[in-house]
Amino acid sequence: MPGIQVIEATQPTDRPKLNRVAIDEAHCISEWGHDFRPAYKELSWFKRALNNPPVPISACTATATPRVRQDIINLLGLDPGQLKIFNTPSARPNIHYEIRYLPNPIDDSGDSGKAQVNDFVSWLKSIQSRRRARLGGNDANLPPISGIIYVSFRSSSENLAGILSTSWNGNIRAVAYHAGLSSQDRTQIQSQWTSPQSLSEPNDQTPAFYIIVATNAFGMGIDNPHVRFVVHWNPPRSFEGFVQESGRAGRDGRAAASIVYFNTQERDKVLDRLRRDVENAYNRANKKPANGVSKDDPNSNLQNQYARLRSFQKVVRYCESTSRCRHEMIKDFFGDLELERMGSQAPSSEMKTGSSASPCDFACDFCKEGPRGLTLRKARMAIENELMDCTQWDYMSNMEAMYPDAFSGFD
Repeated sequence: MPGIQVIEATQPTDRPKLNRVAIDEAHCISEWGHDFRPAYKELSWFKRALNNPPVPISACTATATPRVRQDIINLLGLDPGQLKIFNTPSARPNIHYEIRYLPNPIDDSGDSGKAQVNDFVSWLKSIQSRRRARLGGNDANLPPISGIIYVSFRSSSENLAGILSTSWNGNIRAVAYHAGLSSQDRTQIQSQWTSPQSLSEPNDQTPAFYIIVATNAFGMGIDNPHVRFVVHWNPPRSFEGFVQESGRAGRDGRAAASIVYFNTQERDKVLDRLRRDVENAYNRANKKPANGVSKDDPNSNLQNQYARLRSFQKVVRYCESTSRCRHEMIKDFFGDLELERMGSQAPSSEMKTGSSASPCDFACDFCKEGPRGLTLRKARMAIENELMDCTQWDYMSNMEAMYPDAFSGFD
């Protein structure tokens, strides 16, 4: 899947040694990453301790922005003069990226709105109709089409799976997947979903679609190359997480789809929660502990909370834009052009197979519908309050004005 691999080369030696240290999910080492884990900072031990002879280090991640990439190099103590960087594009050319603007509020309490469910089921029916037309109706013995829906809460996972399973005469099998399930249940669900032909039983109807309705914990260690669609039932909480999760579709190289359901009410709810987290982190960073010793680095937490807010702002810009190709936006946000200049990725002009009229060969809603069609569709989205559109009001500028000393070093 899309990602970056940083490898430090060393001279070979005849002495027996550890061949290589490989660090997966390397973005977790950076406070500016969407999934910062303090324990990852201890991984710098490898470079300090394994130096006679030096052991080469590989750092791999699918979600590294330019700042996070630099953090990975600096915090692991890698030598820039010996680095080799390998990268694949952040936007997957075989994925069709689309935003669906909801006319009604997203209900994430477990009671999924009928309009949203009906919209999704209608989309599945259109896929099934095209499949039957292409095969001349001879699709009875084909395995179900696999997909993933991401939701925010366990209760939503259970509720939505039940609603979808009863919404189309047995054509949809939807199963909840979350950390609350037993290890045995999760293993069974994974096994059936990755091998859907095991669902077929004599005299039983084979569903047209087999869908996992999952919280964001799903997917780690799962490798199903035949996922045809990934749907975010709510706006993703981070842009890095969105790219990683949507990238679980179409790993076999065939056409796939990424759909995000978007609504201003949910946007404002998440932004308000993230702003409060930044404010709380700022207050803790400027408050001296009673004993003069802080267990955790308060500035580190502040930077991480701010990075989360900035990441969600990218999600909002991606979803609300009606003037740019989605593929181009993903590349822009992840600094792919910088990597092209570094020579670690083939220039986009060499990799492009699309029409000159569309950077992605019409593999996104903007390029397919055009700015006017997309703007008209977005205009039908219900505005639940009088907050300005996020593309007009820069939340980050507001936060930086409130806390200039905290964010003055950010670029």
